[in-house]
Order: sequence, then structure tokens, then C-alpha cells
Amino acid sequence: MLSVDEKIIKKIHSLYDVDKEYWSFSGRSKRTHCHGFIKYPAMMVPEMQGELIDLFLSVREGINSVFDPFVGSGTTMGESIIRGLDFQGVDINPLAILACETKSDSFYLSSLEEKINLLNRRLILDKSEAVEVDFPKIDKWFTPRVKIELSKIRRAITAEPSKWARRFFWVAFSDTVRDSCNSRTSTYKLHIKPPGYLNDTNCCRDVFIRKIESNFNLKKEQRELLKTRGLLPRSRITNTVDLQISDIRKKPNKHDYERHDLLITSPPYGDNQTTVPYGQFSYLPLMWIDTKDLRNSVPDNLLLNSSSIDAASLGGSKRGALLNIDRLRGLSKNFSSSMDILLKSNSSGVGRLSSFIRDLDDSLDNILLRMKSGGFLVWTLGNRHISGNKIPLNEILRELLENRRCSFITEIDRTIPFKRMASRNSSSQTMNEEKVLIMTKR
Repeated sequence: MLSVDEKIIKKIHSLYDVDKEYWSFSGRSKRTHCHGFIKYPAMMVPEMQGELIDLFLSVREGINSVFDPFVGSGTTMGESIIRGLDFQGVDINPLAILACETKSDSFYLSSLEEKINLLNRRLILDKSEAVEVDFPKIDKWFTPRVKIELSKIRRAITAEPSKWARRFFWVAFSDTVRDSCNSRTSTYKLHIKPPGYLNDTNCCRDVFIRKIESNFNLKKEQRELLKTRGLLPRSRITNTVDLQISDIRKKPNKHDYERHDLLITSPPYGDNQTTVPYGQFSYLPLMWIDTKDLRNSVPDNLLLNSSSIDAASLGGSKRGALLNIDRLRGLSKNFSSSMDILLKSNSSGVGRLSSFIRDLDDSLDNILLRMKSGGFLVWTLGNRHISGNKIPLNEILRELLENRRCSFITEIDRTIPFKRMASRNSSSQTMNEEKVLIMTKR
């Protein structure tokens, strides 16, 4: 009789026999229902996360709770919800948690439709030219006309009495802010457009309303999917969703200890400043959104400037990057050999790699505290390049986890046919493949 690990290996590899590119999901992925709510960097493939969850549900009974310590915009959460699983997600980025809260909020759609109509009426009637927000360099990123138009939308949202509806509006507003600002769209970093391309139109309201209507239809689609599965009595989901704005390196509350059966996540591929700067991407929307509407309180230090969130993320601080480096070398021979290569090339990447792996390592004990013994760990990883050298993050993470009494089960190789990672963010080669590392906590 096959063990659980053997069943997992057999199921995964049987799919390779059908299609060598099965796990790329090329032509088989769409951002349906809640997955289309927001533009966000490096989002995971919903169908892939769903199939991975189904695979583990099929080989072991009693899987009830999923954990994502780098939840992002909530792809894993969305797939967990429609399977009736409890979910906990953590992220340092308030915009990510706002998106997740909206995806798991109430489904009072008749009321929401009425609120959208009232919102639109407020927008039409608003003749004020007052600008509602101010922050450093606002005039760099928004022309006077756009500031006035965005302020009208902000006033219309804040006039809505229901916080759950305001959160729904803020998510659509976040995309509107990004579309209306003067930062280039070819990168997630904040780079000013050339003078002739600055946005000085007054179509912000049209952009916003189209996004609201699109998200409303996606919310209806999500509701119908949940209803057909018996997961939406009285317009609220049956499963528990716990979302936290937090640094995953911090120790969890004791009630979170050994809480989850399955971890499915995709951590940052490296320091945010040179790969995907989630914080820079989110900064301008967060300057316009009333973050008090989130269920979580937002620490003030995350909103100080455009670099604050990225600086607080894994690899965001290079201070003391080489301290205790010998301990990390002892935990991972692949990290050690990568460091040796970078040292020979006299590369600035030494500090970037060591600070990221230091922070990733610091997060692992606190992540594992939340997992039950025998729980499965699924990590989707990209092996980035530093100074032209490919860093085997999958092997480094495997070794760090094995030193914490976790066991390797198998690994999936997949190409990235369309993952939205703006190519100009990369300081070296663009990644076109990922590794899915599957382990278990013993």
C-alpha cells in the first residue's frame, strides 16, 4: 500500500506523462471571480493553486486549514475559500491585505448595487476642486487635474457609511490611482514618465466606474460559485478567514501554534528593491486610500515613504547582512557555494543575497510554529540571477527546512508563460521558470 508521500509523487508525476508542460498552465488560466479584483505584481496561477490543494485533499483526510505567510493579493486564499477551507494569510503590505479582505468580505450584492448607484450619483454632483490628500512629492506623481478628479472619488467613497462597501470601493480605487499617476507602467518601480506622456486627463471617474462594475460582476461570479457549493449561507462564507498585516519574522500568537494542515505560498524571489518592489507598487494607492477602513491597523512606519514597505520586507535591509554568515553557510551548502561565487566576482550581490536568505531563515521557525506535525509545505520559487549567477533558492530553502526536521517529498518544474512580472524590474536575467518545492513537517 502506498504511503501518503508516495501517493503525492505518483499523482504529480502521472501528469507529466500526459503533458510535459502540464504545470505551466499555458492557455488554461483565467483570472475569474475574485482573482480579477486587483492588479498586483507576480500573482500566482489560480488553477495551479487549486489543483495543488485538491491533490492534498485527495491523499489525506482531515485537511481543514491553509496558511499563506506571503499572501499577496490572495490567490491561495481565493482557492481555499471556494473549497470551504479555513485560511490564514500574513503580509507586510497593507494593500495586499485590503485586497484579501475584499475577496472574503460579505456578499450583500443587492445592497452593494444600490451603494454603487449612490456612489456614482455623488461623483456626478461633486463640483468641488478641493484636493483631499497631501504627501511628499504628490505633484511629481499626479497632475493638478488628476488630483482633483481622484479627490472627488475619494470623497464619494468616504461618504459611504458601510465599511465593507468602502473596502470594495478602495480596491477599485487602487487600480484607478495606478492608472492615473505619472509613473511608467512598464515597471512596478516608481519611474516618472517623460514630460509628453504625463497623465492630465479628467477620465479618472470613468476608469473607476468601469473597474467598480467589473469587480461587481466578479463578486457575483464568486457568490454563485460559493452558493452552488453550499458555502454561502446568509451571504457570508462559512469558513474562517484570518488576515494579518505583519512581519512573518515575528513570533505568532500562541493560539496560532500548530493551527494549519497545509501551507501553500510563493515567497519573494529576492530583495524587493531589485526584483519585484511590492511596496513601491502599492505606495501611491495607499497614499489615497483611508487605511483605517482595513480590519487590521496599519503601522505608521509602513507609510513613511515609497521605500518603507520594501525596506520592512525580506531582504529589505542590508544592515548586518554578513553577521552570523557562517551559521547560514553551515545550514545550506548551496547558499555557501553561491556566496563563494559572488565573492569571487567582487559583486554587490553578496549583501543582497545574504540579507535575503538571513531574513528568509529568520521567518522559517515562526512559519513552522503555525503548522501541524505532518502538515504539508508547498513553496513556489523562482531562482533569480544575481550578477549573472543563478541562485538555487529551491535548494537553499530545502536545506534550511531539512535542518528544521522537515522532509522532502518531491519537486515540480514549471515554465512561466505569462506571470505578470514587469521585465524591466529585473537587474539581470528575467526568470522564465519556477520550482514548486513540496515538503512535510515532521
